[in-house]
Amino acid sequence: MKMRPAFFILPLMLFLTACGFGGQIPAPVSNYGQSPGAGSAGVHNVIAGDTIYSISRRYNLPQQDIVLANHLRAPFRLTEGQRIQLPPPQEYRVRPGDSLYTVSRLFGVNSSEVARLNRMQAPYTLRPGQVLRLPSLSRRMMVPTQTTLSTHPMPAAPVAPVARENLSISSSPQGSSSGVIVPSTKPRAHSGGSVKTASIPKRSSSKFMWPIQGRVVSAFGPKKNGLHNDGINIKAPKGAPVRAADNGVVVYAGNELKSSGNLVLLRHDGQWVTAYAHMDKIMIRKGQTVRRGETIGTVGSSGSVSTPQLHFEVRKGTEALNPAKYLE
Repeated sequence: MKMRPAFFILPLMLFLTACGFGGQIPAPVSNYGQSPGAGSAGVHNVIAGDTIYSISRRYNLPQQDIVLANHLRAPFRLTEGQRIQLPPPQEYRVRPGDSLYTVSRLFGVNSSEVARLNRMQAPYTLRPGQVLRLPSLSRRMMVPTQTTLSTHPMPAAPVAPVARENLSISSSPQGSSSGVIVPSTKPRAHSGGSVKTASIPKRSSSKFMWPIQGRVVSAFGPKKNGLHNDGINIKAPKGAPVRAADNGVVVYAGNELKSSGNLVLLRHDGQWVTAYAHMDKIMIRKGQTVRRGETIGTVGSSGSVSTPQLHFEVRKGTEALNPAKYLE
């Protein structure tokens, strides 16, 4: 089946640490705007007079990306000597040996989104010196999947219980439009309005339960054309109940993502996150506490798939793990 490019919104998650490359391959050339950046570490040391606005202007990075990457809260005051993590740059110059997958992992972004931003088609060949656009942190998602079944990424769970729809950054003297964090597209289900995030309940088991019963039609791991499935796809009848894999809190429930369709993210105790995509119906709301085995929606074929199935992911922090090893 033809692969479809993915569209994503915000991942409220830290970018992944760059992978090491041996041999004579030169260090990445990244474009941080007016400044070359602070080396591969991607860190800015605050000096007197620095604000989120001035740092965003210096490195040509969105203010909200800096806020999210550093877990900052209003009024966003900085102290001299404070280390500010710089989110991924907006551009990257391809090195010999790079592939779409290695670049996406280098910056903790999604290969499907990089392909979409750069209008790339399979087999997604890169050439040394090519400049790639990278998605900003506030538009990043978790993972791509394989398309018969889906090649889409999903948003990561918020790193802190902040209602992003109401998070404003007042450090800009010019009222920059980038100072307000807003969804990239108007949500159509369950995702509007600020909510209080409930305390996360203890897990009931060291393993997750299967969210549905069915056949795994796309396993975790590398796929053709440089893509990677960071979860599994499970085939099941349309309308079959999708159940919470363990006790947790709903941190996303909506359909803002074209390729993901109806999507739910649950945060669990111990920095675990589970994701459920392509559902027909969503039966819970953001901020709601759910119990292991509780029905959160029904199986469907929303988003970039044509047959009923569930795309399911397990994450520990920002790391995608093979769900098969954590299910019982």
